[in-house]
Amino acid sequence: MRAEPRDERLSTPPAEHTPSFTLIELLVVVAIIALLISILLPSMKLARQKAQTVACASNMRQTLLALTMYQADYRGSLPPNAWSEAAWYVPKRDLWFYKLVPRYLNDPGALVCPGDPFRDQFDFEAVFRGRPHSNGRVASCGWGLNYLLRHFAEPYSFNIEKYPPARPRETILLAEVGPDDAIRLTSAYGGGGAATPWRDAGRLVWDDGARAWYANKPTWLTARHVGGINMASMENAVKWVPTRRILESPIEAVYDVGHPLGDCKGGDCYFCNYHPYSDATHYNFSRSKMYWWTGPMPHYPR
Repeated sequence: MRAEPRDERLSTPPAEHTPSFTLIELLVVVAIIALLISILLPSMKLARQKAQTVACASNMRQTLLALTMYQADYRGSLPPNAWSEAAWYVPKRDLWFYKLVPRYLNDPGALVCPGDPFRDQFDFEAVFRGRPHSNGRVASCGWGLNYLLRHFAEPYSFNIEKYPPARPRETILLAEVGPDDAIRLTSAYGGGGAATPWRDAGRLVWDDGARAWYANKPTWLTARHVGGINMASMENAVKWVPTRRILESPIEAVYDVGHPLGDCKGGDCYFCNYHPYSDATHYNFSRSKMYWWTGPMPHYPR
């Protein structure tokens, strides 16, 4: 008798049932992922800020190298340190950093901090009515030169070889500038519309933020790099300086810095010892051993 063919479908064992996640298990997985993200995000943000701090310091060192080469060619003198406010009719081309590019500094991008929230708005050419380097409303440099040196200039160009500070490694030369929240425009000074607080001029004003004519007391001082900024000394050393506490405290007139210098009246602070005004309020960076000027006053023409 002929056997009937087997139906293979009947002999195939049923497929095993694949277990799936329950709703509760899925919610637990989502919660764990959210927790890990919340833990990792601050670390990633901090790592990014630290990377920007390093990149900013690298750019500042390039600028310092350009300044060093400039001084070698001009017998120790820094580039002229004029100001550039639209109402003062000072063209931007007369600012110190325009003297460096391109002869000493090929890339003007090295004049900007990578962590500056306004870095995309910097315009080195700053063209106004067809004239380059003349638009006072546009920021062109992310560094500020110690404006105290302008007062020691002959004229406007300070000579480090002729008037060396007593502590060059601790005397401020450059720092990155803000503000980081907004670039305000003002109609002060005859309606010139200069940027406040004058980021285009590339200068560090010791009492910026304390003067009565600053609306809402804007200041160049910021704390964009994990509560601090990069600052360079007159000995070309770049260091991170904490500034958050300084921003949160009243600007001081006189303070004790210690570290007596024989001819400096017992301190490193120019304003506390030599400034014509005894109540000259000024930012205090002494905790980081950085000072506006160290040693005797070399020259005060104005």
